Amino acid sequence: MLNPEPILTPVAIAIPWLAAILAVVTRRQARVIGCVAASVSLLASALLLHFAYAAPGKDSLGAALMVLFSSLALVGMLVLARRDCSAGTVAGMLFVLGSTLLAYATENLLILLAAWILTTIPFFLVRWFGARTWRPRLALLLASIALALAIGLIAANGHGMSIAQLKGQSPGGMLVFGLLVAAVIFRKGICPAHAWVADAAAGGPAVPTALLLNGHFGAFLVAKLIVPLFPDATRHMFPLLSYLALATALYVAIRALTENSPRRLLAFLALSQSACILAGLESRTPEGMTGAFVHWFVVTISTMGLFGILRLLEVRFGENLTASGHLGLAQHAPRLAVFFVIFGLALVGLPGTLSFCSQDLLVHGTLASHPLTGLLLPIAIAMNAVSIFRLFTRLFLGKRRTGFTVMADALPRERWILTAGVLFVVLGGLFPNAIVALRPLDAEAAEQTIDSPASPVQASRQKSRANQVIDFVSGEWPADPSRQ
Repeated sequence: MLNPEPILTPVAIAIPWLAAILAVVTRRQARVIGCVAASVSLLASALLLHFAYAAPGKDSLGAALMVLFSSLALVGMLVLARRDCSAGTVAGMLFVLGSTLLAYATENLLILLAAWILTTIPFFLVRWFGARTWRPRLALLLASIALALAIGLIAANGHGMSIAQLKGQSPGGMLVFGLLVAAVIFRKGICPAHAWVADAAAGGPAVPTALLLNGHFGAFLVAKLIVPLFPDATRHMFPLLSYLALATALYVAIRALTENSPRRLLAFLALSQSACILAGLESRTPEGMTGAFVHWFVVTISTMGLFGILRLLEVRFGENLTASGHLGLAQHAPRLAVFFVIFGLALVGLPGTLSFCSQDLLVHGTLASHPLTGLLLPIAIAMNAVSIFRLFTRLFLGKRRTGFTVMADALPRERWILTAGVLFVVLGGLFPNAIVALRPLDAEAAEQTIDSPASPVQASRQKSRANQVIDFVSGEWPADPSRQ
């Protein structure tokens, strides 16, 4: 049978780049061009995921993330406010889409480095997506330098550039491992490099910045490079990065409790929840790693919906929404209020949504690997729930404001795409097996790589625990999974 991957992968990557050029040249119907290009990438990525899932033992991580990010870009195009929907903005988003898909699809370190850098270029230019402060540019620059030095050292030591060939070899030793961890810290916004995330959200365009943050390249680098290539260093040094991720989740959640700027508050919430993803990946348990991958989907969809709704409120009611009182916008935009509260609660683990499943798995995984520090995770999640409720009440509750004469609620285009996002997080919570089933093989393999079982009995026990993840989300988890 003809392998479609060599055709579908270039199509998914190249179409957004070509569409970006077309949008800049024609400067007409930018939204239509962007939606068509993102839809083509989504279709090609979905076919890649189908073939990857059908192939026995094939890693479906890259294809699953390509589907997710293509969907995110399409959501961003449709929820983009008319005022912001210029040819330059759409072209920049398409450029980021193509570059991100290139990083997810490649198995070559040099191509991964090029894609990593390409995704940051639009955010270095103030006239494009760049924030007005220096910290976002510095953090992205330091992350790129760290990754470039790591890959350069691997090449200098005579190793090849294929990720598959380097698995388990620890190329470059602890120096390369340290540089890769530094790249994760700067790109992900882990303490002490967390401040740039809020600066980027506050000083840059909301939807493109959400697109950058939801690439989750820090978590991707952990799953794609650090865990497979450095099993020994991962086993001994990962607890340190895990502690930093848990500390970041808690510290940023505390910061969000005192923040009045809606953009900065949402940025802190997104950072806290994405740090939970990193903590799950570093738990070295099938339930924690599976929960991290499922939560990856939740954070990506929910934060894009929240940032998109916030930008629509800024455009229609004025960009200064930081008043200490209640703004009472629910009476002017009831649909946006409903979408906002569903996305917000879905982000922090509302029962019946997909995040309830993912965070339950995350808590099980982190407590199994870190019985004491793992307690920080549910505390941070609870604080994030308080912050979401506080932001919702300040924006939407209160007395009705006068003086608005324009259509303020969600337009049909916005209504349909936000409804699709809500259905995803709700139906995902009702039928989580559809998403969890994409990851058990990868979680099992990663755990075996890290823990290196010494006997077939241990390997069989790990496989059993990995298979029990699906039983867990179906409500059939054993009474004491840590002893299985």
